[in-house]
Amino acid sequence: MNILCSVLVLFLFAICVSAQVSPISPEVTVLQSKWHFEVHDPSLEKDTLQDSKDRQGQENKLKDVAQDNENRVKQGEPTLPPPGLVPKPTNGTRDISADYIYEVTIKNTGREVIKTLNWEYVFLEPGTGREVGRRVFINQVSIKPGTSKHLVQRTVSSPTGTIDAKKAGKKLHDHYAEQVVIRRIEYADGSIWTADSK
Repeated sequence: MNILCSVLVLFLFAICVSAQVSPISPEVTVLQSKWHFEVHDPSLEKDTLQDSKDRQGQENKLKDVAQDNENRVKQGEPTLPPPGLVPKPTNGTRDISADYIYEVTIKNTGREVIKTLNWEYVFLEPGTGREVGRRVFINQVSIKPGTSKHLVQRTVSSPTGTIDAKKAGKKLHDHYAEQVVIRRIEYADGSIWTADSK
């Protein structure tokens, strides 16, 4: 009986351990990756007609008070003071901001739901393959087996810290070779795959 219990305990232990074993390769496919630069200028979002609308609103208030005062004079009541001009609130000067947007579309080719994905956008020097930049991202996601998800990350960090002066006339995308590297996947069942577990 003791032998049977020991075998059963070992069997259950083996099942629990095997549930946490990471797959040999990441069970995802990178369908698409891209990045771009975006400039945000708050002054361009300003309603150009707002000043005119505000002025028109104040003029309408002045007319309403003047009309009301005419009626008060006829009735022998004291007149109301004219409304003061309300100064336009200033939000201060907002600077132009620049963001780099990194995008990737990931397909779950495995059998478990992915709940966390650590990925890196790597920039390489064309020809030599030397790494010139790396951006690291972590996404809390829910990617079911057989489905894909488009992930977008915004940052002020450029692809690299420097640009080769010889390439100054080229488009930004011509400066680099690019690749997306999956570093870590956490599945809904608690198992984890890491690039180091290959």
